[in-house]
Amino acid sequence: MRRGLGLQEGQILVMSALVMAFLFVPLSVFVIDTALVESGYAQLGETLQASAEDGASTIDEAAYRSSNGRVAVLDPVQARIVADGSIRAAAVRGLSSWSVEITGQRVTITGRLVVQLLVLGAATLTESRSATFAYGQ
Repeated sequence: MRRGLGLQEGQILVMSALVMAFLFVPLSVFVIDTALVESGYAQLGETLQASAEDGASTIDEAAYRSSNGRVAVLDPVQARIVADGSIRAAAVRGLSSWSVEITGQRVTITGRLVVQLLVLGAATLTESRSATFAYGQ
């Protein structure tokens, strides 16, 4: 009886190697790639939001001074320059393109981020964030 059991020794080692190769390795790659995409998405959103807020903080100084401080409006030219400079200063790796749109008192930035994945190549994330110029509130 002991002799029959002796022939089966080591079979669990083969099964463990197969489970590792076909289950755990792909699962760990999936988990790592998902984490890379989620962190890239969070970084893109935070960068765009900060840049939109920077752009929305610019005031039209000429209108403000000529009205003796009664009129405070967004300076669209300066808002675009400040938002663009802010997003450049962030130097996010993989940020391939962005656009700044000024509509009234609102600054909207749309950006595209390319995230290099572990195995599957790359993923492109696109997101928009906005900020509104508000004075005296």
